[in-house]
Amino acid sequence: MRSLIYFLNDKMEAEQLAEDLKVQLEINRFRNVMVVPVNEKKELIIQVPEANGELEEAVEAFMADYKEGVMLE
Repeated sequence: MRSLIYFLNDKMEAEQLAEDLKVQLEINRFRNVMVVPVNEKKELIIQVPEANGELEEAVEAFMADYKEGVMLE
């Protein structure tokens, strides 16, 4: 698994954004993705299977308006 940590801007709460992202991933039939909101730090941690470019592109497109930064682990 690969972890993507998105640092959120002030527009959105991590918990609500996590729910919205889960719905979007379900619509696009992406499975085996864990989305964890961290409200205290305004972060969203997303764990994706290794080497899944389409999934990472979908997440990046969704997060474009909500992130201030991203860290890959």
